[in-house]
Amino acid sequence: MGITTDPFYRHPMVKKAMRDARAKLIRGQLATKFGKLPKWVDERLEKAKSDEIERWSKKLLTAGTLEGVLGKSHGPK
Repeated sequence: MGITTDPFYRHPMVKKAMRDARAKLIRGQLATKFGKLPKWVDERLEKAKSDEIERWSKKLLTAGTLEGVLGKSHGPK
């Protein structure tokens, strides 16, 4: 059984745990690349869906700024 067909991975609690783990991972990668992160980054990561986090993880490889990864901030940096 693959990860996408296993019922365990479709359970809402498991999906949330996996999303949270991905958000934590990309947060660490962003901090490593860009240094101390502004509050808006955490806010954006908390609200992000799994597909957004996946898209950002790819942008992170080539982007030169936080905004280049996550889009424009919505508030002070």
